[in-house]
Amino acid sequence: MTPPGCTVRALTPDDAGACDAIIASLPYHFGLEAGRTECAQAVQEQDGLAAVVGGAVAGFLTWRPWYGVAREITWMAVLAQMRGNGVGRALLDHLAAECTPTDRYLLVTTLSESVSEPGVEDGYERTRRFYRRNGFTPVWEPSGWWDGQNQAVLMLRPL
Repeated sequence: MTPPGCTVRALTPDDAGACDAIIASLPYHFGLEAGRTECAQAVQEQDGLAAVVGGAVAGFLTWRPWYGVAREITWMAVLAQMRGNGVGRALLDHLAAECTPTDRYLLVTTLSESVSEPGVEDGYERTRRFYRRNGFTPVWEPSGWWDGQNQAVLMLRPL
């Protein structure tokens, strides 16, 4: 359900500056320069959605198709001060609603719970809980996908 005052629309290259500001508001989650660069490139090149609150982009996601049966969320972020207000859920619900009849899954990769985050207040455990509350289940921890220090977990949501 979309929160009051929030609309979801297609992401456009003109949203790049707003998406960069969203990423900057989440320095823990987007701490690597290479990741910020990849995200900025995805905003310019991939299909995506923007959540708009009060006339400003408050969150976004990018996605790519796989084998005609799945959509992988490649990047997703909500402005730090807007997290927990339903903006992310609105993006996921909109993506699921626009899927074709042949789409069977949404996929997302995030930091695995096997990675310790001592002393981190707003870490990836909150991110994994968000995805679990929105129908995603962890299904695989692929070895060697990331930088060698961080372990990824692939989460799947049947449609």
